[in-house]
Amino acid sequence: MKGHEHKVCKLVKSLYGLKRAPRAWYEKLTEHLLKLNFNHFDLDDATLFVKKVCKTIVYLVVYVDDILMTGNNESYIASIKKELGKSFEMTDLGYVHYYLGIEVTQHPKSIFLSQKKYIGDLLNRFGMTECNPISTPMEQNLKLTSIEGKEFEDATKYRQLVGSLNYLTTTR
Repeated sequence: MKGHEHKVCKLVKSLYGLKRAPRAWYEKLTEHLLKLNFNHFDLDDATLFVKKVCKTIVYLVVYVDDILMTGNNESYIASIKKELGKSFEMTDLGYVHYYLGIEVTQHPKSIFLSQKKYIGDLLNRFGMTECNPISTPMEQNLKLTSIEGKEFEDATKYRQLVGSLNYLTTTR
């Protein structure tokens, strides 16, 4: 406004797209989950919440704006979804089939997790679909030096590959 250029406005709530928005969303969700008597499963992992009432247990995992919920009582889970729906705009996508690169196959008494699709996509992305698998990816007892070899043509692509492989091994 003309004549008030030196004044600053304080934003009362975070706006979608701003740096602070994800933290504000997580804090609001956490506050709501704690009101619903959920607890952090582990203080080191702030994304996993657990609620236990008698023999009923519900696990809730938060990743950015996705919530994955499971437990041993479907009607209790439905009531939690309904309660969360009162405070947050939500869409129930049903049973999970694929989550963070992990395929999920559910059977009546078991759940099978696989990274086959993620690995296939990774091999395809980095042009390695025709490579032959071997147990040792390089010559045994090879002495590496910093003066031999050539530099990578695309260091970014190398970093992406290393990051993808790190993710693959940590989610294994």
